[in-house]
Amino acid sequence: MTVSFWHIFGGELGQTLGDMAAEFSRQNDGITIEAVNNGGYRQNLNQSLQASRAGDPPGIVQIFEVGTRLALDSGSFTPVEEILPEDEIDFDDFLPSVLNYYRMDGTLNSMPFNSSNTIMLYNKTAFEAAGLDPESPPRSLAEVRQAAQTIVDQTDMESGISWPNHTWMQVEQQFAKQDQVLVNQENGRNGRPDQTFFNSEAGRSVYSWWKGMAQDGLYLNPGIEAWGEARQAFLTGKVPMLWDSTSNIVSMQSGAKENGFELGSGYLPTPDGANTGVVIGGGSLWVPDALSDEKKRAAGEFIGYVTQTEQQARWHRNSGYFPVRQSSIDRLTDDGWFENNPNFSTAFDQLQDTEDTPATRGAVMGVFPKTRSINEEISVSIINDQLGVEEGLSRMDTQVSEALAGYNGNYDGSQ
Repeated sequence: MTVSFWHIFGGELGQTLGDMAAEFSRQNDGITIEAVNNGGYRQNLNQSLQASRAGDPPGIVQIFEVGTRLALDSGSFTPVEEILPEDEIDFDDFLPSVLNYYRMDGTLNSMPFNSSNTIMLYNKTAFEAAGLDPESPPRSLAEVRQAAQTIVDQTDMESGISWPNHTWMQVEQQFAKQDQVLVNQENGRNGRPDQTFFNSEAGRSVYSWWKGMAQDGLYLNPGIEAWGEARQAFLTGKVPMLWDSTSNIVSMQSGAKENGFELGSGYLPTPDGANTGVVIGGGSLWVPDALSDEKKRAAGEFIGYVTQTEQQARWHRNSGYFPVRQSSIDRLTDDGWFENNPNFSTAFDQLQDTEDTPATRGAVMGVFPKTRSINEEISVSIINDQLGVEEGLSRMDTQVSEALAGYNGNYDGSQ
């Protein structure tokens, strides 16, 4: 029996998943897990839904966090908790903040696998050259601006900071840090949301700062969702600071070494240094409902395998995504991993400092991918001074609320 596993990773991460699939297959007679790189998150979700409607779904699908409501509403998936091997899963060992993101109405619909949050990476060598303390990264946005200006003035760096124009960073994480929900209905977890809060104090404070940084040449704009361009600007010495996903620490550490500077990391800065917490990013594993019971059981066995303590520790070491189990963190700690790789501990410290609130649990809505596109496009107009901050944020609220109304109109009731 062959069970296909559609995922989004190429390169070394794709190879790691392929190795996990092959090892599981060797250990389980009669089951072959076929790991397939199926493009990016949006493509993987859309094609899996199309395949399910056609009656020929994959066995396991990796779906990004903001696809949760769309996946649920499709009716195409079986709650993962119903098909996991009970004797292998100790949910008390899983990080509550991770499970809480994917649990709706008390049901765990998908299994968190590649989880991440946003941290700030910085060039310690550049900080020291500019007379700044290389062991004390900025914690507030005002401190980021001050450090950026100092380094630009004291070195030949082009700008102060970069990050991809991505809603996950400038809105989702910043709102969670300030305990501001993105949508009503308890951030979409107590019913279908019909109102957004881009034009809130949390939004205005972040965007006023961001626009000022851009206008004064202290923010290097790599483009919409331009992860690679932002990372290159940092690694090649154009900027001393970068907001990035914790999943990229492995490659950034090697890149910093190759480019001759010491890498540092810190919590994601906020307007006033607030730290209610971060929201989970990354993806989870879903099992299509149209599978035979036999294939569902096989899929559940593999999901149980890749979330075992040792496998999650291995996945973290190879990727930078944090393990979803406390026992994996304990094992890494006992092995001296964090002591020898202190930048990896930043993500865990930030996560463990996170309070459990509707804001940090993350928003749930059926138009989340579209919401990101709306936010990112209007953000360009704001930071380029084509729109005022409040005008732009109000436009986001209007457009996303209209999209929510259209989506919600397809469903009866509030759930």
